[in-house]
Amino acid sequence: METCQNPCLFWCEDETSDISVDQLLLASRQWSSRIESYPSSADIQMRSTQQMSITLPIEMAAMVKAKVAAGDYASESEVIRDGLRVLLARDRAMEAWLRDEVIPAAAALEANPGRALSAEQVREHMKAKRQRKGSDKP
Repeated sequence: METCQNPCLFWCEDETSDISVDQLLLASRQWSSRIESYPSSADIQMRSTQQMSITLPIEMAAMVKAKVAAGDYASESEVIRDGLRVLLARDRAMEAWLRDEVIPAAAALEANPGRALSAEQVREHMKAKRQRKGSDKP
C-alpha cells in the first residue's frame, strides 16, 4: 500500500492508502497551531488595544524615534498615543469654544444686527489692543 503524500490530509482519494503516524501527528500539529492562532471571541471582547500599521513621513518617523531614544517615551506606540490624546483635547476645546462662545455670539448678532462692527472698527480695535499689550511690557 502507498502512503498519502500530503501530510495535511487525513485521508486520500484512495481509501486503502495508509497514513503514517508521523504524518498524522504533523498534520494535527499544523491544524492545531492554525486554530490556536485565531483569537477566540472572548479574547476579542476583552482586548483593549488594536494593533495598527501606519505610514509616517520620514521627518515625523524620525521625531517619534527621537522621542523614544531621548527617553521621553518607552515606545513608538506611546508617542503616537500621546499625540492622539493631544489631538482629542484640542478637538474638545474647539467644540467647547464653538458651543460656549461662537454660537451664542452668532445668535446674539442675529438677534441684534446693529451690534455688528464693521471691518474697519475691528481693525482699529485690534490695533488698540496690540498697542496696549505692547505698552504693558516692562
